[in-house]
Order: sequence, then C-alpha cells, then structure tokens
Amino acid sequence: MKSVAVAASAAIALLLPMTGVRAEEPIKIGFAIAESGWLSNYDSAPFKAAVMKIEEINKAGGLLGRQIEYSVMDTKTDQARAATVGAQLVDGGVDMLVVSCDYDFGAPSALAAKQAGKIAFSLCAADPKMGVQGVGPLTFTANSAAQSEGIAIAEYAQKKMNLKSVYVLEDLTIEYNKSACAGFRAAWVAGGGEETILGNDTFKNDDPSIASQITRLKGLAKQPDAVFVCSFTPGGASAVRQLRAAGIDQPILANTAMVDNYWLNAVPGLKDFYLPAFMSLYGDDPRPEMNKFLESHKARYGEPPVSSYSVLGYSLIEQWAYAVEQAKTTESEAVVGVMNSFKDQPFTAGPTSFTDQLHIQVDRPWLIMKVESGSFHAVEVYRNSFKPDMKLLFRVGQ
Repeated sequence: MKSVAVAASAAIALLLPMTGVRAEEPIKIGFAIAESGWLSNYDSAPFKAAVMKIEEINKAGGLLGRQIEYSVMDTKTDQARAATVGAQLVDGGVDMLVVSCDYDFGAPSALAAKQAGKIAFSLCAADPKMGVQGVGPLTFTANSAAQSEGIAIAEYAQKKMNLKSVYVLEDLTIEYNKSACAGFRAAWVAGGGEETILGNDTFKNDDPSIASQITRLKGLAKQPDAVFVCSFTPGGASAVRQLRAAGIDQPILANTAMVDNYWLNAVPGLKDFYLPAFMSLYGDDPRPEMNKFLESHKARYGEPPVSSYSVLGYSLIEQWAYAVEQAKTTESEAVVGVMNSFKDQPFTAGPTSFTDQLHIQVDRPWLIMKVESGSFHAVEVYRNSFKPDMKLLFRVGQ
C-alpha cells in the first residue's frame, strides 16, 4: 500500500468547481481523511477511487438530479485533529461524511457525524467497531471484518490446498492483526481441530529480528504444513524474509494487509505465499467488474491504482448513492434503512450485506492470490462458509 499524491491541499479544498447554475443545491460529501502521516498510505488510493465514482455520477446527470460536491480535510493522522475536521465538515453541511481507514483514527470524525445525525462511512476500516456497536447506527465501513480475512485463508488452505497443520505467528502491534488471527484460529480449529495448530508465537512490527520465534518454530517435534503470519508492512515483510532465509519453505499464509507488489523486492524470489485480496491490479482478475474498474482508473488518472484497497472507496460511493436513489432522499435515517436491507446487493467490490446490527462484511467473496515470479497472481475467487458471530467479531473473552 503505497502513498498516493492527491491534489488536495490543507484546509478545506473544494475540488469540484461549480460549473453553472443548478436547479437545486448540490449534494455534499465530506472527506475527513489522512492526506499526510502514515495513515495516508491507506486512505489515499480509496479516496481517489471515490472521487472517480462521484465524477461518474455527476457526468451521468447527478444523484436525484443534483450534482455531488465534495470537500476534503487532512486529519494528518492525528486523532484529535480527526475530531476537529470531522466537526468542521459536518458544520459545513455535508450530507455524508467519509472517514479514515482505521477505527482509532476514523472514529473521532464519525462521532462528529453521529452527533449531527449524519451518516459516516469509513474507506476501509476492518474493525467491526466502525459501526453500530463502536460509534452508532449511522456508521458503516466499506471493508470486510479482519476476522473474515483470517477465516477465508484458513478455509482455503484446508479445503483447496489440503494443508493439515499450521503455525501461527501474530503481530501484536495493532488490533487489526489480532482480529485476523482470531478469525484464522477459529476457522482452522473448526475445520481441522485445535491439535492441528502446532504452535503460536508473537512479535511486534518494529522488532528488528524474529530469530527467537524462528528457533522455536524449527524446534517443533513436527514441522507444520504452513505458517500463518498476521501482520502488515514493513514488519510483516521483514518476518517473511527472515522465515525464508532460515530455510522455512512451507507455504506462508497471510492477511490482506500484505497484498500488492510494492513490498516484494524485500523478499527476492518469494513464492508459495497466499492471501485473500479485494482484487488484482495485475490484469488477471477473473471478475469483469474489477477489470472495468481498473480500466476506468487508468483512463481517469493515467495509471492503475497503487493499492487494491482503492476499489473499496469507489464502492463506498456506489453503495451510498444506490441507497439514496432508493430512498429518494439524502436524509440519514431513510438512507440507513435502505442500506440495512442490503442482502448480497451486487456492487463493484462484491455482494454487500448490512443489518441493523452489523455494518461490515463478514462473508464477501475474496480473491485468493499467490506470489510467483516476483508478482502477485490471481488464483480464484473464494467465499468463506464459516461466518464469525458477534462474540468472535468483538473478540469477547480474548
């Protein structure tokens, strides 16, 4: 997930100029997102894709016959500032507020929307708390729960790769990793029994070495068929490099945060590395809608997205606009009522379901990808059959 330079400046930057007199006031969307700081690496790509979808809607005549106007403010990856800019955008009269990809940094903005009775939609937070239970009934995320990432790759490894045992290496740095690991363990135990997890170990993303963990792994009486690493870059890439350098050649399974080619030069010759992804950026996605999105992005920006997370931003606008059309209003309660009725509603990011209790996806199909010859490659679309319950989603008792 590389950083993207976005042409928005500090302060409120009105990016769509008014181009004439309209019969009605424009619909307003605010973006309280990180344009600087580490979180901009995650927010920038889906933000650009969201802008692309807004432009497509406007070109087609608008939403409810009205053009969509949007504003963006930089949270600078600062939680206090996220609350401030969220409140400023809400005070500016937005109909919907888009917030950052992380619950800890997006929730302060979402709370400002909640207090004003406005919908908040996260670009890609994978924490189920970005929803009813963590912020309120007007808050959604475009992503799937991190638990479903772990579940999907666990099921795929057992059912499709015929792997019988595994070792789990968990990065404790952020809650996202813990949730992915929790989902993986739950699905793996359900499919193969607790005894087939041959060991668990932990590390931190900024640990300079995992030599001790590797020693413990290699010292097992029986070596596992695979290693699951729930982490993110750069620490995740470092862990994978050290595993391979230590002669651990079993398949490595990972969560979605390790997707896309930008980090692969850190592990030359990497292969037998598998994870669940949103889409492929490399021309081999089996789904026509993803390839159409890719071509549209190239036409709009002159390049493909730098991150496969981008499709979530595009689909976020798609989902909200569809609900507005069905509700025939931007009024929050009416729009949320439509969104809560989604059951495998087809959108570019995949079939989408919400309920009045769950505003995150738990079984949207994933594209399984593997690394080979220096690049990620699409393998096949896979939908997990094990669905996390509320106890697993909120890691109750863990």
